[in-house]
Amino acid sequence: MINIGGFIKSPVLTRTFILLSASIVIQSLSFLSMKIAATYSVYQYYALAFAFVFFALRAYFWQQLLKVTPLSKIYPYASLVQVLILIYAVFIFHEAVTLNKIVGLGVMISGLFVIFYGPKKS
Repeated sequence: MINIGGFIKSPVLTRTFILLSASIVIQSLSFLSMKIAATYSVYQYYALAFAFVFFALRAYFWQQLLKVTPLSKIYPYASLVQVLILIYAVFIFHEAVTLNKIVGLGVMISGLFVIFYGPKKS
């Protein structure tokens, strides 16, 4: 039986996990659109329009998530968007990956494990 932070109770993905994953990807795409708008003035208005659309979609997904899952359970996963942002920065914008960035991501991901798999109060 698989259990990722309390979301998946069986090998079949639950609605909550799908909505959360979509929300993380959509949020990262909104940030990517804003970076494109800031970097390439030719595409500035198109990229900003996409950013607003992605923000609206993310708001919708979060609303759906909050109907079925407590905020305290899903919000820590929002930090995973930073992993996607670093991937975009490296592969699309050719930005450098520093040791500080890697350590920072490691701390955030470790924090998720501590929150969801650490000692439980009785």
